[in-house]
Amino acid sequence: MQNQQTLNPDSKSVEVSPRVDDDLEEKCLELGLTLGLDEPVSVQVLEAALRDEVYSHNLLASRRNPVMLKYLLANPPKARATGGEPPQFSNVELVKRAASALLRWGKVGFTVVDQPTLERRRSACLSCPHMIDPPDKLLYKLTATDESQKICDLCGCSVRKKIRLTSESCPGRHPEQEGLSRWGEPWHSETATETA
Repeated sequence: MQNQQTLNPDSKSVEVSPRVDDDLEEKCLELGLTLGLDEPVSVQVLEAALRDEVYSHNLLASRRNPVMLKYLLANPPKARATGGEPPQFSNVELVKRAASALLRWGKVGFTVVDQPTLERRRSACLSCPHMIDPPDKLLYKLTATDESQKICDLCGCSVRKKIRLTSESCPGRHPEQEGLSRWGEPWHSETATETA
C-alpha cells in the first residue's frame, strides 16, 4: 500500500509517524479482508466508511457484487467540514477508535437498535454532562453532517451515530444505578477505553 501522509481531502497535511502509518494500514487491510479483498482499502475509503453509515452498509452489501464494490471503492463520498472546541483525542486515536467501532458493528451484522432503545439512549445522552460540541479535529470534520452534532467527551464518539449501533455501549456509569451505564444498560469497566 502506498504511504498515505494526507488524511484530509482539503490536502492539509497531518503529521503521521511510522507507527501511525502501520496502524492505519492495518485497519485498511482489516476492512479490505472484511470486504473479501486480497488487499487493503485506501485511507479515503476507510475514512468514508467511518463517517458514512450508508456507505459502510453499501460496501458490505456489495461484497458479492464485484462491479458495485469496485465502483464504491473508487468513489468514496466526500466529507463536509465544521468547527469546534480544543481537541481531547488525537486524529489518529479517533481513526483507530472509529475503525474498531466499525469492525465491531460489522461483526454484529450492522444492526441498529430498536426505536425504544434509541429514544432511551438519546434521552440519556441529552441529559449527560459529558455531551459537548465537537473539537476542531480532522475526524469530526470528516464525519460531521451539521453544526449541531455533539460528541461524548469520555470516548470521543459522535453521540448521534453511537446511540444507533447495537455493538456500542455508553462509557459513563449511571449516576444512581450501580452496575449500569447512563444508557441503563450493563456497564463494563473496559467500555471507556474500547468505545469509538
